[in-house]
Amino acid sequence: MSSEARSALVLQGGGALGAYEFGAVRRLYEEPGFAPDLIAGVSIGAITAALLARPAKGLTPIQALSRFWEAVTVSGWFLPPPLRAYASAFGNPRFFTPRTDLFNLASWTNLYDTTPLRRTLAELVDLEALADPEVRPGLLVSATDVAAGEITYFRGRDGGMGLDHILASGSLPPSFPMTWIGEKAYWDGGLFDNTPLGPVLDDLAPDGGERIVYVLNLFPNAAPIPATLAEVSERTLNLQFANRTREDLALMRRFDQVAALVDRLEALGDANPLADTAEFKALLDRRYVRAPQVVEITRPEQAGAFDGMDFSPAGIMARADEGYAQADAALKRRASPRPTRAKAA
Repeated sequence: MSSEARSALVLQGGGALGAYEFGAVRRLYEEPGFAPDLIAGVSIGAITAALLARPAKGLTPIQALSRFWEAVTVSGWFLPPPLRAYASAFGNPRFFTPRTDLFNLASWTNLYDTTPLRRTLAELVDLEALADPEVRPGLLVSATDVAAGEITYFRGRDGGMGLDHILASGSLPPSFPMTWIGEKAYWDGGLFDNTPLGPVLDDLAPDGGERIVYVLNLFPNAAPIPATLAEVSERTLNLQFANRTREDLALMRRFDQVAALVDRLEALGDANPLADTAEFKALLDRRYVRAPQVVEITRPEQAGAFDGMDFSPAGIMARADEGYAQADAALKRRASPRPTRAKAA
């Protein structure tokens, strides 16, 4: 089966902010025929991607994702209402729990244990399908190789995946432990790149039909200039995890003319004077393709320092509703016919 994709969904990481993605994909999957060929994600986006691409038997993608958010909601009933957004600092029973081995404190490299997340995902993800490289849609998640200091992309087609790959993508230090896969230790992929658009573009099919990529952004690029130290901290956080979609597409569009030139030369057939040169063959091997259509759905507000830990019912509901509404608006903009310029009299 070909691994080339014509449509893809790309999901950022951001902890509890992932509820925004839940709302957005709920709206996307309401579209007739919406079925991305490839789903890619980082951190909470990797969890979302796994639930959408490999839901447990008997569950639809949206049902699996909905049950996940129901499971990881923390009511905070033991706190006054204004403080319930901070309840997960004491742990999230279906996601992460505080470490209690205080005698080993000097050797700690993380604050929470993510064993509960593994159990939750084992209930909601089809592990057999996750391990099968032939199952579609394609699945791609990223993690950071701690020792090498490099980003690693795990593709389901390359021998399948296990829950370790999903947990590795979300192993954000110092909160969560690094995840070992074989002899390598991994941290959160968002430390390097919180929007895995680059490898998705690499996996797209060549030109010859519509190719579209939906990118869900949890951290906006643009924001007011900070005026206080607290605002500086918030702005720094958002810039660290903001997407680099424009840079990826700008680089790809630089190669649009190269792709067009290769097409022109190939069309010459036997009359192509460069057909037998090593340089032309190298260009063919690189498979330069034109940039696809990209639909971005982005949270407009900057994330606060603790927003990624707000698993309260109110916080999750508000972000899910926001994601749904903004995805709906993005789809309507895409469906609207472009205005035509009136002819001069």
